[in-house]
Amino acid sequence: MQIRNIMDLFVVIDKLYHYLAGTDICFDKDGFPIFRQEMFLDEWPELIIPFSQRKNRRVTNKKKTVLCFFDKDHHLYPRLRKVMDEIEEYKQFMGVVGIDVTVTDDMDQEWQRAILLLNQLFLAVLAVNGVKIILNTRTGGQSASDVFRNMPAGTMAASGFLGCNNLAAEDDFTYLEKILVLLPEKLIIYGKHDSVAEHQLDAMGINYRVYKDFHRLCKEVHHG
Repeated sequence: MQIRNIMDLFVVIDKLYHYLAGTDICFDKDGFPIFRQEMFLDEWPELIIPFSQRKNRRVTNKKKTVLCFFDKDHHLYPRLRKVMDEIEEYKQFMGVVGIDVTVTDDMDQEWQRAILLLNQLFLAVLAVNGVKIILNTRTGGQSASDVFRNMPAGTMAASGFLGCNNLAAEDDFTYLEKILVLLPEKLIIYGKHDSVAEHQLDAMGINYRVYKDFHRLCKEVHHG
């Protein structure tokens, strides 16, 4: 099926639920999956690359490469539809960052929760099949303590800074507050530097690394 509207996404949610019902994953009272510590990757990757570029010549060692989905929604929808069919491909890589279907703070609250549920169900399908996962920190306008309530502390997480405005002021703690809810053992920042955010993370002792996004990486290599 093609994903063209909201109802199509609900069909995908039902399909993922049906699949996970036959696994050892548990759900909370609101239907969100409960993740376990051993499901998460715990080592730094050498390379982070979008799923669409997984066959790029720069991927020389899949076991040191993490796949991500910091991309436009229309590129992500096929992955939602085909996740069960593509499990063996994901298993070839070191790990996978949670899918990043768009959720923003100006969306209806119930719609935000549906998208966040969709993103977490996708991640759960990977996890129950032995693919090492990395939590995507995107929350939209939802409370981080609510969105991440089923995530164990001390795991690896990733934030996509592509297309995001840098924090404008030192006293803007919106990003830091979200990270402090998670208290990740390792934090990946994908895309670009944000000096204010990084200064705040440094002050709190958060262990993070910044990875260039694929396009910047290609440009850097091209100009040598």
